[in-house]
Amino acid sequence: MPLKPVYKIDIASEAPSNLEADAVLLGIPPDVCFHTLRGLRLPLGVYNVSIQRVSEKLIAFCGRLETYMKVSSKIEVLQNAEQIRQELIDYVELAIYAAAEHVDDIDSIATGFFRIPKDCERNAAYKELCKEVKRLKRIVAISANAIKHQQARIRLFSVEMAHALQETCLHGYFIEAVENGVIGPSSVLHRNQDCFSLTSLAWEVITFLLGCSRALCHFLMEIGQLKAETVVPNSSLFNSAVIAAARLPLYTFGEEHPFARATVQLGASDGIYTPFDSGLYGSIKNRWVDHATANFGNFRSSFVGDGVSKTFRFAQPKTIGLSQWS
Repeated sequence: MPLKPVYKIDIASEAPSNLEADAVLLGIPPDVCFHTLRGLRLPLGVYNVSIQRVSEKLIAFCGRLETYMKVSSKIEVLQNAEQIRQELIDYVELAIYAAAEHVDDIDSIATGFFRIPKDCERNAAYKELCKEVKRLKRIVAISANAIKHQQARIRLFSVEMAHALQETCLHGYFIEAVENGVIGPSSVLHRNQDCFSLTSLAWEVITFLLGCSRALCHFLMEIGQLKAETVVPNSSLFNSAVIAAARLPLYTFGEEHPFARATVQLGASDGIYTPFDSGLYGSIKNRWVDHATANFGNFRSSFVGDGVSKTFRFAQPKTIGLSQWS
C-alpha cells in the first residue's frame, strides 16, 4: 500500500510558500513556453489567479460556516438564520466550481510548454500529471458536474449533538436529485452515505490544491529540467484558507476524511497560533474530548420548494465520526 503524501503548512507570513509548484513557476523564463502566443498569462500568473480564486471562495465558505455554527447549537434557532444559511450554500457551490476549474488551469499551464498542443498527448510527464490530477479531482469534479449539468443543488443537513457537557450542531451537505418524483440525496453521488461533512469538504479542496501543486511541480521539473527557486513568497490567501478550515470542527458523516488519504501538518514558525482559535468545539484549538459519549438530538434536511414537488426523502447518515487532530 503506497504511503500517504505528507504536506507541511507553515502559516507564518515570512515562511516560504506552502504550494510546491510556486518554487518552480517563479523561475520559469518567458522564452521556454508558449503561453503568451496563445493569449494566456505566463505560467505563474495562471497559477496565482487560480489559487487566489479557489482560496477566496474557500475562505468565504468556511467563514460563513463558522458564523452559522456560532448562531446556535439548536436547529430551531438556526431556522431564522436564513441569510447566513443561503450565503453558506452559495459559497459551497462556488468553492466546488473554483476547485473544478483549477483542473483546467493546471492543464493550461502544462500544455503551454508544447509548441504544438497535441504533442503533449505523447509526453510521459504530461500523462503522469493528468493521471494524478484525475485521481485528486474525483470528488470536486463529480459534484461540479452534477450541479452544472443535472440541475442538482447543494442542500444542508444538520444534527444537534451533546458531547462532553458541550452542545453543538454538526452540518453537512448533500447533492439533491429527483428520482421517480421523489426529491432527496442523489442515489448516484450518495450511494454509500446520504450526506457529507461540510468541514471535510473544506479539507478535500485544500488537499486537492496541495496534491495538484506537487504534481505540477514534478511535471515542470521533468519536462524543463527546471530548478526550484530558494526564496518564494508565501501565499497569504492560501494560508488564510487553511486557517479558516482549521478553525472548524473535524467530523464526518460516514465518508472517508481527506486526512485518511493525505497527512497535513500545520505549524507556525513565528510561534503565532492565535489565528486558529475560533472557540468552536472540535476545532484545532478546542479539540474533541477523548472517550466521551455523543448524544444526538434533532436533525433537519434543508429543501427548497419548487411549487410542484410534494415528496421528499430526508438525509439519514448511517454514522457520525468525530475526527481528532493528532
